[in-house]
Amino acid sequence: MPELRFIIADRLPERELDYLKQNIRPESDLKLVVTGKENASLMTELSLFPPEECVLISTDGHIISNMDKKGMAALGFIGTDKSEDVSDDGAEKRPCSMTQNETADYGMQDAVMLVEGLEEVDETFLIRAFKRKHGMPWTIITTERCIVREITLDDLDGLFALYAGEGMTEYLDPLYEYEKEKEYQRSYINYMYRLYGYGMWVVIEKATGKLIGRVGIENREACDGEPELGYMIDVSYQRKGYATEVCLAVIGYAWNFLEFDKLNCLIQKGNKASECLAEKLGFMFREEMDLDGKCMKRYTISKSGA
Repeated sequence: MPELRFIIADRLPERELDYLKQNIRPESDLKLVVTGKENASLMTELSLFPPEECVLISTDGHIISNMDKKGMAALGFIGTDKSEDVSDDGAEKRPCSMTQNETADYGMQDAVMLVEGLEEVDETFLIRAFKRKHGMPWTIITTERCIVREITLDDLDGLFALYAGEGMTEYLDPLYEYEKEKEYQRSYINYMYRLYGYGMWVVIEKATGKLIGRVGIENREACDGEPELGYMIDVSYQRKGYATEVCLAVIGYAWNFLEFDKLNCLIQKGNKASECLAEKLGFMFREEMDLDGKCMKRYTISKSGA
């Protein structure tokens, strides 16, 4: 499995380079390499580094495109005016991903992500960019008993076992047949995770490594495009606090990392267990709605508590 060892900074502004130096801990196993050469000499220098062990940060789309073809993860630095680094409430913006249409620089579309600034590009951010390039799942959060991470195709058998539990699909749509579900999950991994950076994840029990549930956040049209929290826990793990444990952690992740200020839950009427959990988590009932012929109850929770 590829392991990140080198962060290569290519001709970055001095201020941004200072941020990067501050954000990579001295005791870290990551080594920061700073370049200042023109393209021909730079390509020679970059060829000395194993591409499967590096993340390149560059302002040059041609360099990014060339190194992407060699298997190196690359971040495209597109910069911004300092005035644009501050949101309306005065808070600094997080590094943001953008689509290839938002930059005219040839080759930037091959970057794993595009960033406007490096002030908050830390080791976690760099490792996630590296994992995205190499098809490795992100670990989203860890709790006392569980790991919440992105799904992989290796999880399919565990996923089918989860959905086969008694009553698991009483209020949830079942999976497709195996090969169709495999293609669906492949597309989900390649597009949903890459585009949004969030979605439905799997819950793994630390002690056993077993897939015991799903939890995550998706945007729902029925919620006016707002994010919805979804969750399910294996029948044999219910009433043991697992759902509360991982859902509270995901809500915290939504507030503090994804910077959402509101979450929804859509629960089919009659699903008392799910309703009780939502209320325990702090969600408030808002309305009933018809969704594909089913009566759904909409609950919401706000970061402000309002």
